[in-house]
Amino acid sequence: MPGSILKAIFPVIAYLCIGYIAKRTKKFDPSNSGILIGYVLNISIPCMIVLDMTRQDMFKDLSKYAEFFGGYLLVSAIVFTIAYSYARIVKRQNLLIGSYFSAAASYSNTCMIALPILAIMLPVGGATYGVIGVMVLIIGLQTTSIIYEYTSEENAKLDVRKILISIGKAMKANYFIAMVLGLILSFLGFQFPSVLSTSLNAVGMTTAPVALFAIGAQLNFTLFKNHIRIVSECTFFKLFLMPALAWFICDLVKLPPAPSVAVILCSAVPTAKCQYAVARSHDVYVEETESIVAGTTILSMVTLAVVIAMLAKEYPTLVT
Repeated sequence: MPGSILKAIFPVIAYLCIGYIAKRTKKFDPSNSGILIGYVLNISIPCMIVLDMTRQDMFKDLSKYAEFFGGYLLVSAIVFTIAYSYARIVKRQNLLIGSYFSAAASYSNTCMIALPILAIMLPVGGATYGVIGVMVLIIGLQTTSIIYEYTSEENAKLDVRKILISIGKAMKANYFIAMVLGLILSFLGFQFPSVLSTSLNAVGMTTAPVALFAIGAQLNFTLFKNHIRIVSECTFFKLFLMPALAWFICDLVKLPPAPSVAVILCSAVPTAKCQYAVARSHDVYVEETESIVAGTTILSMVTLAVVIAMLAKEYPTLVT
């Protein structure tokens, strides 16, 4: 048992630490992290997703992915609502600021952290759970944008056109296209030739080390000091309440093991960096969101290790 737990935890922590050490020793320029992230988003993740889906009978397994989607969306919505209530009642923030605080407290970095980790923990199906988790994140990001459009003084009414354009852009992402392609190929029963399958697998296997290395290289231990209270509040909601609630709900509704692991893991990862991009594009809650992303990412190195260890203990035959 200790060996399987160490096997599950070690790669995650190691890749993050190697990235951070490379930055600190000036062996890697963190400004180049964008190149690595672009590679992951546009090449390695799509390869991983297509290959993962063609290895399964997606329509036979559709129910477990639907259960994951519903469970993770429910957990995210509940935490968003609780954090929003806290922001409005305790912090006395307005609708817009309260919503951005709640988003930072409940939107997970599913693409760059949860998906690679799930691919390690669940060799078959992990990437699929990850990309569905990204769809939940997209729903959240669109919700934030809708609230901004609704409250903006420059836009007296909700601009549906802008929202549809934003959704269209998200659907053009390579990982989304890969998911659609994977579904079609799985439905047709297509299997890649062994040589091509081996090549795609080799590229897909680089996702976790490259993505987590890039995240580690971007860690900044001084960034969140100016907003220590806000970071502490969001850390409680994001890294403690959300995974605990996810575990409780999965047990309550008796979700199968694989969807349960995916829901809990996605709930336990730090705040989505995409939410910072949204905050910056709207010029709302920018510095605070950046601090929250940095703070929860750093602190998740500890909390994620605990969650992964608990999952490995609870599902020893599933978590590899």
